[in-house]
Amino acid sequence: MATAHRHTGAGGMAGKSRFGSETDRDRVDHTTLAMAVTIRRAKREDLPTLEWYGLHTPHREIIADAYRLQERGDGTMLLADVNGFPVGQICIDFLRKRPSGRATLWALRVFQPFRGLGLGAMLVRAAEQIVIRRGVTVAELGVDRDNSGVLPFYERLGYEHCGRERGQFLYHTPEGKLIRVAIDQWLLCKQLPEKEEPDSGSGLRLAAE
Repeated sequence: MATAHRHTGAGGMAGKSRFGSETDRDRVDHTTLAMAVTIRRAKREDLPTLEWYGLHTPHREIIADAYRLQERGDGTMLLADVNGFPVGQICIDFLRKRPSGRATLWALRVFQPFRGLGLGAMLVRAAEQIVIRRGVTVAELGVDRDNSGVLPFYERLGYEHCGRERGQFLYHTPEGKLIRVAIDQWLLCKQLPEKEEPDSGSGLRLAAE
């Protein structure tokens, strides 16, 4: 949900005009703009758009790998779609922690102009629904130890500390440069119900699969 404010008059002030009476031109209209949000699986044609006008172009290989995981049936790449544009993303990896009976949630991100609207929580909840449908009852995610400010967000969604993970992540930029990223994360886990819970009426539309 977004709110647009149209201001008229000098200095953005509204009410009486300089002639002492209120006119249509001097009123402030508060207009609520409803945005239809659909959570859906990524399609191949979404991949270029997911670079978000160059912001994530260096991560093109990572985006493509996540999509290939979905194509093989070992993962899911969920998008928050607004008017055909993917304003948010979360990925699920069913392969990496399969021996321990866990699904890994990763790469949660929301396009800057759409942050603060609850889309991150919507994406996490939608991902949990997919995990439950696969018969997995534990969702796991990692939070970089230097990004502890996001811990309250996940804690509000029911995630608890369950370990620590250190290592290294490698990827190539479109120019072919090898990037090495050190990993030092808190692991957070959530026990999921065995059956999918009904829609809470939040206005989220989960696209049929």
